[in-house]
Amino acid sequence: MDRDWVDAGARRAAYYSHVPPGSYTFRVIAANSDGVWNTEGKSLPIVVLPPFYRTWWFISLAALSFGAAVFLAFRRRIARLHKEHERQKSFSRQLISSQESERRRIAAELHDSLGQHLLLIKNRAALGEQFAPAESQAKEQFDEINHSAAKAIGEVRVIAYNLRPLNLDRLGLTAVVEEMIEKVSGAVGIQVSADIEPLDNLFSKEDEINLYRIIQESVNNIVKHSRATKANIEIWREDGHLRLAVRDNGHGFDSEALTKNGAPRGFGLTNISERVRMLGGTHTINSTLQQGTTLDIRVPISTTSGGERHGA
Repeated sequence: MDRDWVDAGARRAAYYSHVPPGSYTFRVIAANSDGVWNTEGKSLPIVVLPPFYRTWWFISLAALSFGAAVFLAFRRRIARLHKEHERQKSFSRQLISSQESERRRIAAELHDSLGQHLLLIKNRAALGEQFAPAESQAKEQFDEINHSAAKAIGEVRVIAYNLRPLNLDRLGLTAVVEEMIEKVSGAVGIQVSADIEPLDNLFSKEDEINLYRIIQESVNNIVKHSRATKANIEIWREDGHLRLAVRDNGHGFDSEALTKNGAPRGFGLTNISERVRMLGGTHTINSTLQQGTTLDIRVPISTTSGGERHGA
């Protein structure tokens, strides 16, 4: 406290306005009336106790309390984000499920209602053509109606198939995917090759639809946007996962500019990303301008599916 001796004169008391908590030694030396000093003096040990809020146990308790409060706030924040994430997943799942239900309904109506009416028109036109006089204008009109109705029936079937592959439940996912790829390869000027392992009974019916839509959207992206001449689709099983690789030699795009905030945008990639996430999988997109694009998807195979699986 004192750097040097304090001359107290004739005072019999020492005053200190503030002494911080700690251990001290108070020393006094004095001189008699003849001016002879007692250099040995006297000493008194003094301990100044701190207030409770400056004790080690209080500071430790306060630090622990603050740490616990920060941890609880962090956990609460994480729980809130997780809950929001689950709510978004649930909303996305319900939205996609509603879309599939609506697609199924529209496809059924196109096939059963509009398709039947068009078929009836086609048959009546064919019947009228038989009874119309040869080389007459009526016969030509009936023939034109017949051809137009046949074309409309074909378009309705294509639309209904794109909305909901009716053969999915009857033929299985593998056959439907191969059929889709074959139709695309035959309809556009793109040479499409495919190497697909069996996909049936690996997923639930709902997950099969999502997987089919992922493949369908990937192929549609190649047809609509890639300007490719060749494409390859490969599906195989690896370490309990289903791997899907879709490659093309098109003009590509800037994948970093297309991907923002961790979610791909444009070209239907958002729909693919959402369905992959619903399947519990991951995906990567690698694309370079003028060098093509590769979409790689990894999805865990369901332990429970629409049908029973047996194995050694």
